[in-house]
Amino acid sequence: MIGRPALHVLGCATAGGNPGEACSGYLVTAGGARILIDCGSGVVASLLERDASPLDAVVFSHLHFDHVGDLIPFGYAHMFGLASDWKPPAVYAPPGGAARIAALCEAGGAGADHLEQCGMALSEYDPAATLAVGDAELTFRELRHPGTSHAIRVEAAGGVLVFSGDTALTPGLGEHAAGADLLLCEATALPESAVHLPATHAGRIAREAGCKALVLTHVDVHERPAALSQARESFGGPVVAAAPGLRVAT
Repeated sequence: MIGRPALHVLGCATAGGNPGEACSGYLVTAGGARILIDCGSGVVASLLERDASPLDAVVFSHLHFDHVGDLIPFGYAHMFGLASDWKPPAVYAPPGGAARIAALCEAGGAGADHLEQCGMALSEYDPAATLAVGDAELTFRELRHPGTSHAIRVEAAGGVLVFSGDTALTPGLGEHAAGADLLLCEATALPESAVHLPATHAGRIAREAGCKALVLTHVDVHERPAALSQARESFGGPVVAAAPGLRVAT
């Protein structure tokens, strides 16, 4: 249905990388808006290759480098690159993110005010409030991950897409994903982790939350077969692994 959230995976690799894949970057179209969730290393090239159109917003789940590293090239693309004729998007970071992004841009040689110089308005979202982008509504839930990370729920036209961000096992994820048409969930094939979510738990959370479909992301390429098997067994519904170019409608 027009306006319902739809997912286009631009990048899905772990912090250590996967062959031929960008790190985390997920283009969500919803409510007439184009929203990039996370912008890890390699995502800008993937966007320009696969879905080269202006964005309304960039929203970060958290600020680990594999989720934010291409923000500097993204600014340059708007300043004098292939996106120079696009209207710059709004950029939304979690609390404390403005200072960290300024420091990242300065460390990268672009200057602390790099985004402003490229015409992008940077602000921090309130995890307890609703963020409206076009007719889409985004809500957040803080989860367990070093430095904190936020799950993001996108609702529009009666459809619901939820992105887990990076998280260890956290009760809040299932609550935030309740009734979702699609849960985009990071996963590991490891049985236990204090940093990331075991695929068995990802499947169980999707089942208990009443999600209709599950996409596993941020999975090491060597772990994917095992992670898929574990998630399918515990979920019982459709499960696929994210890959650049994957499109899923709700």
